[in-house]
Amino acid sequence: MTRPLRVLVVDDEKPVAAGLQGQLDALGYDVVALAHDGHYAIEVCRRTQPDLVIMDIEMPGLDGLAAARQIAKDPGTPVIILTAHGHPNLVEQAVEDGVVHYLLKPVTSPSLHAAIQVAIARSREVHELRENVNALEMTLRDRKIIERAKGILMTRRNMSEPEAFRYLQRESQNRRIPMAKLAEAIVQADELLEPGPTH
Repeated sequence: MTRPLRVLVVDDEKPVAAGLQGQLDALGYDVVALAHDGHYAIEVCRRTQPDLVIMDIEMPGLDGLAAARQIAKDPGTPVIILTAHGHPNLVEQAVEDGVVHYLLKPVTSPSLHAAIQVAIARSREVHELRENVNALEMTLRDRKIIERAKGILMTRRNMSEPEAFRYLQRESQNRRIPMAKLAEAIVQADELLEPGPTH
């Protein structure tokens, strides 16, 4: 059985926060903590690592949008913003700040449940996209370094391009290291062997 989603609730009005906790409990979510201001919300979020934060916009000290911006960056938890005002500018600002969903008060249990499902799905999509981008950057960097190493082998060992590639493949298997790691070592060695500037 999958564990229930862990949620942090942030609202400066304690009865509202308690009401949300009741709704979340009834829907089968695990409320890890209640926070009543933005600064404390960031601190609790880092400490408890919830799956999701539901946060009011208007709070004393650090408001919900500023706190959401921080939480979306570090530790990267998805945030649903609650507000009594559905002003378009606020919605735009919230989305720019990394908020994944937006709910108007008073919140009904069905709309709360739907918002949580959408927020978690969106958050997973963003996470997968980031991982794909990182993987693409890595393969591009690997390909560039392998190309440089092939060029060095072709120049220093008088190899053709296919011969240089086969050499890299064979050596990476023999030494049990990734081809990009081997290519990096060849490039570094070549840089060390480069004749320095003559005075």
